[in-house]
Amino acid sequence: MKTTKLLICAVAFATAFAAVNAHGQNLSATLTGIAPGLNVNGTWNNGSFTHDYPAGVMNYTNVVNLSNSANLPDFSAFCVDPLQNAAYGETLVYQVQNPLSLANSETIARLVGGYLASSGSDQEAAAVQWAIWEVTTESLQSASLLDGNVRIVGPASQATALLANQYLANVNSYTPVTLTYLTNSTRQDVVTWNAVPEPGSVGLAALSGLLLLRRRRR
Repeated sequence: MKTTKLLICAVAFATAFAAVNAHGQNLSATLTGIAPGLNVNGTWNNGSFTHDYPAGVMNYTNVVNLSNSANLPDFSAFCVDPLQNAAYGETLVYQVQNPLSLANSETIARLVGGYLASSGSDQEAAAVQWAIWEVTTESLQSASLLDGNVRIVGPASQATALLANQYLANVNSYTPVTLTYLTNSTRQDVVTWNAVPEPGSVGLAALSGLLLLRRRRR
């Protein structure tokens, strides 16, 4: 009986979580900080302006499906829109988008997969974030954080630049993750890998649960 209740709860939770994944629906979430991560000195406009940018895993809490006011679990994300701002403690409204509408989504999914396969250190998180910015924002064809419009500068940040370049060079060896693409018209767009699963994933979870229940009844 206990197993049956747990299965029913898991399927119900997955179904509720999938409700926000319909493209065009909205959710609100509060950005609490970036960790793991590092402050990395760099530029997004070919050196016209350089700054110590916090780079790494963005953490969100107080997640709410605005269509039915349902509370959802906290989630983590990487920024894909560095030219916009986002402030710690700010509650943002995001629109759920088809991840395929994001340019180079396959490459980004592989970079996130590379990070998740790593030890998850501060430098690895920062390097993957800058590698993603290189993919989304760089105007040159070369994939390098040492030159171009998007680059890391300053001696203290060179190790992060070299690691980011390593991620970019090895990107095809990483297993891509399933991304959820969240956009905001005036704040940074992000991709997450542990919030709002695709409907197909929920359907499989529900089907697996029902099959297991039927087996137990036999």
